[in-house]
Amino acid sequence: MNKMTKKIFEHDPYLKESWATIRDTKTVNGETWVALDQTIFYPEGGGQPADLGTIDGIPVLDVQINDNVVLHKLANQIEKSRVKLEIDFPRRFDHMQHHTGQHLLSAVWLEFFGIRTLSFHLGKEVCTIDLQVDELNEEQIQQVEAKLSHYIFENRTVENYQLPYEEIDKEKLVKLKDKPKFVRFIEIEGIDTSTCCGTHVRMLGELGLVKILGWEKNKQNVRLSFVCGARAFSFFQEVYEAVREVSKKLNIPPTLVKERFSGFYTGHQLLKRNHQKLYEKEIHNEAATIISEAINNVIEVSWENKPLQEMKDLAKIIIEAGDKVVIFHNKSQKTWILAASSSKLFHVGNCLQVLKERFGGKGGGNAVFGQWIGDVSQETWLAIKEELLHATKVHHD
Repeated sequence: MNKMTKKIFEHDPYLKESWATIRDTKTVNGETWVALDQTIFYPEGGGQPADLGTIDGIPVLDVQINDNVVLHKLANQIEKSRVKLEIDFPRRFDHMQHHTGQHLLSAVWLEFFGIRTLSFHLGKEVCTIDLQVDELNEEQIQQVEAKLSHYIFENRTVENYQLPYEEIDKEKLVKLKDKPKFVRFIEIEGIDTSTCCGTHVRMLGELGLVKILGWEKNKQNVRLSFVCGARAFSFFQEVYEAVREVSKKLNIPPTLVKERFSGFYTGHQLLKRNHQKLYEKEIHNEAATIISEAINNVIEVSWENKPLQEMKDLAKIIIEAGDKVVIFHNKSQKTWILAASSSKLFHVGNCLQVLKERFGGKGGGNAVFGQWIGDVSQETWLAIKEELLHATKVHHD
């Protein structure tokens, strides 16, 4: 595989089908790779994933480049030499939108704030760029998005061309690792010129929209996420549906959700605090009732379907009263909550170990508090309960 592959995608990224001749086939670790005389398949590189599609109907699983030879990983071998290539064009066009969108986004951050882009990753769900800055603010993002929309509405052209390496200003070659005879450029009319091997749209209007989703700290820089085109449309559809659903429940227009949300949120927080106070009062009263009805220091209660968090809260209040062992059971969820005021009174960890060894299930905890989930009949539980209590030195006073 030593002859250079003609890269059709560099000159015509919109071509969906073509024909090619297989020059070489190799099997590496059980995988079939073929080299062609020419290809429309873009190989992984420059932050952009490889194209997918078929060669003579056989799925292309990966595309890589080595010494200017484009290698195609196939699901099966091909016996023919003359083959038809078909790429997954919706996926390719998505990549074209996002790679062009990245160039435009990076150019605007540099234009407005002098912030340089360090790297680019074209992901399946969102794309990211790493910016050479330690933080951003909402005002900057709004300015950048407004400028992005302005350039897209102007529908400026996007061209690609190659120049001899020796004729190019050295400052434009900083990103290049090698020294090729010719260097490929992507030029957005009047906005940006960058070296790039990726696939791009011809006009900025084809981006439709570039939407910044957010940013986060990444080491000493900022990682900014964004989507373009169809992905941006899908994002806004999801956001709109969410806002519309909220507006229905609040009986207000979608445009007023943001304005009214602050008041609703404040009211919700107040109700939440009041509910917590009532809950704490009720749970303490319930714990006091359970303690008062206990015959000895072993308190055992079974419920059909009591919330587990309530069971845990009750158990904690009861063991804090001192000299108590708690065995709570949720029948429908087959869950036991075990607790003790002291591990010397009852060692919960030892009990859990015995239960798991004998009956399986799962659970965990420490010496004084734990949970076990397992399927044990009432008769079996009664038979082993006294044994467990005795083994862990509980005294019925």
